[in-house]
Amino acid sequence: MKKLNFETGMKKLVRVGAAFLLTGLMITPLSSLFAVQGMGAKSQEAFLRMRTVTFFDTRFSFTPANRVKVGDEFTCTGKVMLMPTWPQEIPFSGISFFNFFVPGPQVLRKAIFVNEKYFQFNSVVLEKGGVYEYKMINQARTPGVWPVGPMVSMEEAGPFIGPEEYLTIEGSSAGFTNPVKTLLGNTIDLENYGEARMIMWTLLTSAIAVAWLIYWCSKPFTRRLGLVAAGRKEDLFSPMDRQVCFLFTIGTIVLVAAAAMITKAQYPITIPIQETKYYIKPLPPEPALIQAEVTDATYDVPGRTLSFHIQVKNVGDKPVVLKEFLTANVRFLNPDVPGNTWNENYPEVNGGPMKVTPSEPINPGETKTLEVSMQSAEWENQRLTLYHESTNRFGGLLFFSDTSGTRQVFAIADQIVIPKFGGAIGGGM
Repeated sequence: MKKLNFETGMKKLVRVGAAFLLTGLMITPLSSLFAVQGMGAKSQEAFLRMRTVTFFDTRFSFTPANRVKVGDEFTCTGKVMLMPTWPQEIPFSGISFFNFFVPGPQVLRKAIFVNEKYFQFNSVVLEKGGVYEYKMINQARTPGVWPVGPMVSMEEAGPFIGPEEYLTIEGSSAGFTNPVKTLLGNTIDLENYGEARMIMWTLLTSAIAVAWLIYWCSKPFTRRLGLVAAGRKEDLFSPMDRQVCFLFTIGTIVLVAAAAMITKAQYPITIPIQETKYYIKPLPPEPALIQAEVTDATYDVPGRTLSFHIQVKNVGDKPVVLKEFLTANVRFLNPDVPGNTWNENYPEVNGGPMKVTPSEPINPGETKTLEVSMQSAEWENQRLTLYHESTNRFGGLLFFSDTSGTRQVFAIADQIVIPKFGGAIGGGM
């Protein structure tokens, strides 16, 4: 009776496992559908996106059509600032790699320049408070609609994602090539280079694994469980089993050693993987137009409004206005500045208008306290409401400009935010 119950339970277990496996196989093809929903930057904490790395002046060469054909090259350019005050919760190593994000190998990265220097394969060491200019040259590879954009990955801190655009790649990937000239002067196509060898080794090692599983799975399973339960572990392995294990072990070692020697003979000239890190200086600072300090900040939860006061002194020789606030790839523009309107080619999220009071320009030598207010549903949509988090501070970039068009970027890196829930909430005294 116990044996019957055990076998019945095993059958149920096998059926449940098969159901989970089938479900996984059915869901896997949908991964490409989920990929076009975006890169998931909103899943990161608000303080991480607002107070670490900020992308600005981002431009894609394929806008406004957002369409290219397979094989076409396109560029992504812009600047990135590492905030001068780094959150203590996030490790800072400075060792970073500029990359172009896309879900899967749908795009080839042809070249990356940081401050006009070529850094295709190497990491760079960045500084807090530094501004760096990048240029990424890419080539469309696989047809489809893909979210793409710049990204900086930092050792111990993780990826920091810039603004994204949806790129439609048209055409067919049939006949697509990726020729590369080696150091020996040979030209190879990375699309299929070594493909036959890869398939051969995959099939060979899979055949060994299948043979190993067949040998052991062919033995009575319930009988072996009984031996374990009875404490007769020495009876689990017969002399034949030990011989088979020995042959598999020796055969695998011989196979790997022989393959290594054959590969070395076929490719005698090799170089080790490079681990060089380049220290790159940030861009020179922009001309100083203002000196500023944020004195306080609040977030009105029911009204979805971030407000703060900032004391600004004009140290230039021309009137200065506050044009824009940028944080976590969300832009807020001051509509009182002539010509400061939203452009549909901007890859960032349109946060809406930024109200600045008083709205008049700050004259040379004058000091004013500005009240900056931004009411927008994007605070909630982009998950930038900090009252949920243990670090209730915000950051971003303020863009000041004078009458000649000269710009100064001012970083707010570590300003505490006081949430306001309204008088009807809390029920206090």
